[in-house]
Amino acid sequence: MWSVGEVVEAVRGVPLRIERQTFPDVSTDSRDIGEGELFVPITGKTFDGHLFIDAAYERSHGGALCEKGRKDILNGVKGTVILVEDTTQALLDMARYKRMRTKGTFVALTGSNGKTTTKEILARIIGGVHPVHYNEKNYNNLIGVSKSILAIKGAPEFFIFELGTNSRGEIKQLAKVTEPDVSLITNINPSHLQGLGDLEGVLEEKLDLFYLTKEGGKVLVNADDPYLLPRYKDKGHDLKTFAIVNEADFRLTIDEDLGWDGYIFTINFSGDSVKARTNLLGRHNLYNILSACSVAYAVGIDTIRIGEGVEKFSPYSMRFRPVRSPKGHIIVDDSYNANPSSMEWAISTLSTLPCSGKRVAIVGDMKELGEKTSYYHKELGRFLKKSGVDQIMLIGDEVKETFAELEEGRARLFESKPSLIDYVKKHLSDGDVVLVKGSRAAKMEEIVEALI
Repeated sequence: MWSVGEVVEAVRGVPLRIERQTFPDVSTDSRDIGEGELFVPITGKTFDGHLFIDAAYERSHGGALCEKGRKDILNGVKGTVILVEDTTQALLDMARYKRMRTKGTFVALTGSNGKTTTKEILARIIGGVHPVHYNEKNYNNLIGVSKSILAIKGAPEFFIFELGTNSRGEIKQLAKVTEPDVSLITNINPSHLQGLGDLEGVLEEKLDLFYLTKEGGKVLVNADDPYLLPRYKDKGHDLKTFAIVNEADFRLTIDEDLGWDGYIFTINFSGDSVKARTNLLGRHNLYNILSACSVAYAVGIDTIRIGEGVEKFSPYSMRFRPVRSPKGHIIVDDSYNANPSSMEWAISTLSTLPCSGKRVAIVGDMKELGEKTSYYHKELGRFLKKSGVDQIMLIGDEVKETFAELEEGRARLFESKPSLIDYVKKHLSDGDVVLVKGSRAAKMEEIVEALI
């Protein structure tokens, strides 16, 4: 519940008119706003929520924020109206206001790859012991994280937030809002270069999370990442490292590779240890598991409960999830997103998984790579050429650069999804394994659905 006074204090706003004194919740969507809720009209490059202030009031009979520069739109408007400089910043300010008045342990994590899976595993582990609140799916941007904080109900003891970025300064903003007690960076790889410039820009952006973690808070660093430890400057945090290859405070060892059934592994925690089994596939997922387990141990979760949480976690749609078709082939659905490193990890895993037929990679464009777009798509072609993949199907504009690096008999470039799907269906055989991967914009899940 928000009072008008609390809203004004949080957003440093100016009341234009007051009709309702309290609001049970906050909404940014005029289509599903609830009774009495406060509407925050978000403005973007192609939309302006201010155009829906009237519609929001008709559904909620509550109130709205409005940017001072858009006062002209308020003729005849009803309900409580509070003027602010910027509605997106106001949403962040309200989230920070609520965070500062919420007791519990706040965990924030970011990284180029593995954020969502790590967060979901960690939520499963901690949620088996304590009440936990976390941002759903990958709602990890300025709007998503703010709304997730504002949606906190009851009295959770732990709060887990995945923080994402595609432009400089966003992690700093999100870290200020969440003010984490514990933070983790999964890895540093080329991603969102269109907004972050280069790998150095990615590193600087992600490191802001560590620097804005509470003084004396816990910071967990991937010791196998070549960039993080050399650049991290101690800010009075309790630093713990984790790794699979290098020496670290927390270290994972593979006991048995079970092929399509996952892994049996042991994690040593400076004296304690846990042995567990996972059905997640790929070495990259072992890093996600290790990341989550390291945070869980650092916040005091017993090793037995850590192992139980990992074993209860299963892969979900579009995140390197194997789907067995009634026709006898296996589709590895990794269609959610792609950048150069995640693409290489997926292809490497495909090359090592048991296969009695052909290994097939269906690859779409990798977006948001800026000036490095051509370079990384050519590198992908060279990587595929050396891989154990038998057939390579490419679709998109950027992967034309990839196709140019490959032998024509082994690779095919398609102009449309229907033509690709038709070709693959005709040539799939019993025992084939098919990886489907590309950036979110490519909507590669449409191919997955057609091939199952």
